[in-house]
Amino acid sequence: MDASTIILGFTGSIGSGCSFIAKTIPSIAEKEYKYFKLSDIIRDILRDEGNTNPSVSELQDKGNELRAKNQQGYLVKKLLEKINTDPDIKDETEIIIDGIKNEGEVQTLKQFPFFYLFSIHSDSSLRQKRYEKDGIITEAEQFYKIDTRDRLEEFSYGQQVKKCNYLSDIIILNNQEFASADQQGKQAFIRGIYRKYVRLVELLKSGQKSAEHNPSVDELCMTTAYALSRMSSCLKRKVGAVIINKKASEQQSNTHNAAGLIETLPCIVSSGYNEVPLGSHKCIFHPDFQMCYRDHLQEMHARKFKHCPECGNEIGDVSITCPKCGKSYNGYKKFCPVCQIELEDNFKCESCSSELFKEFLPGEKKSPGKLLDMCRALHAEENALLNLVNYNNSNNDHLELYVTTQPCNLCANKIVSAGIKKVIFEEPYLMKESSDILRSGNVTVERFEGVKSSAFFKLYQQ
Repeated sequence: MDASTIILGFTGSIGSGCSFIAKTIPSIAEKEYKYFKLSDIIRDILRDEGNTNPSVSELQDKGNELRAKNQQGYLVKKLLEKINTDPDIKDETEIIIDGIKNEGEVQTLKQFPFFYLFSIHSDSSLRQKRYEKDGIITEAEQFYKIDTRDRLEEFSYGQQVKKCNYLSDIIILNNQEFASADQQGKQAFIRGIYRKYVRLVELLKSGQKSAEHNPSVDELCMTTAYALSRMSSCLKRKVGAVIINKKASEQQSNTHNAAGLIETLPCIVSSGYNEVPLGSHKCIFHPDFQMCYRDHLQEMHARKFKHCPECGNEIGDVSITCPKCGKSYNGYKKFCPVCQIELEDNFKCESCSSELFKEFLPGEKKSPGKLLDMCRALHAEENALLNLVNYNNSNNDHLELYVTTQPCNLCANKIVSAGIKKVIFEEPYLMKESSDILRSGNVTVERFEGVKSSAFFKLYQQ
């Protein structure tokens, strides 16, 4: 295996169908692919220790242990060693690596120029149903526990599917249910993935051009939204949004596909990104706090803690040290002004072991209200909707919103009132109220599928 080898990585939450897609690609691909699964490295180690049939939890525990003892990319490095000594791997053989779970595993593979990470997504209810059907779990609570842990553990060596999804290059939606005997349907689904995305990587490696591999409207609009998000000064999450008029797009279309047929050229009528109102200091430059305003509020609130809210016992001295620069702070500190990074604090009450600052500060687990409500900034969707004021909105029935992050409930209210009929988002934001508002307002909500902005210009450079 050399630097020109194509490496297709696959990540996704449990039950998303990651392995189903990754395993099937070699059978329909025009080039030779060899399939590997990262968890097989863990299984081999457990087998040597006498555990021949590990549970999902045992695999998670062992994977965490190996990454903690060695480094975050340990499993990938062990797999690469195995690949490089495999006599069946030829120079022209391409590689598929399934079951990527940690950010360090992604970063280790990014050293290869033809590494692309596929992120597979399915609805939670469907993923649970698949696990139950396969006999991996027997009850919903068991699935929820495994899935929650799999998505994002707080320590760096843990399960981090959420972070891996963020680092991915291509998003695939797998919400189809195939009957066990429907091999034709399954093959057609995988062929679609191969033709649209895997073949694109193969052509890039060979230096060939393809008139049929052009960005979709969704990919173009979402990449534009991500470009806008870079304008945001937000220290937490940069979000971009664009609004297109689908009807105007169809009327003004002047692009052609490989068959010479006219395609839709998106007509962008408004855009926005999350930012404080005009005339206000950006949080990082604010003379009173120079940090995220929500972090500032939490620090101020934490100073009032003299007794544990859970057991009532007195709280002693608290000291927090920045892991990057080593600077120590007396009292609770959420943000290091030297390194400009958020600090993780594990302070626990000595009497009841409550994680004081992770549970009782505003917006945390045991505190009422949402910290989002305290943000000083207008959201990207709000700015895009406000910019519609200068647009002749006689065709509001045809407006569609592309946004990098799923709208919150406050933005959902405004989206419905503005007459937006469709929302396409990339990063999920788990807020049930938002989905309910949009559904009640007859707004179609879709998860983005396709090439992400991080790989857009690389894959579509022909």
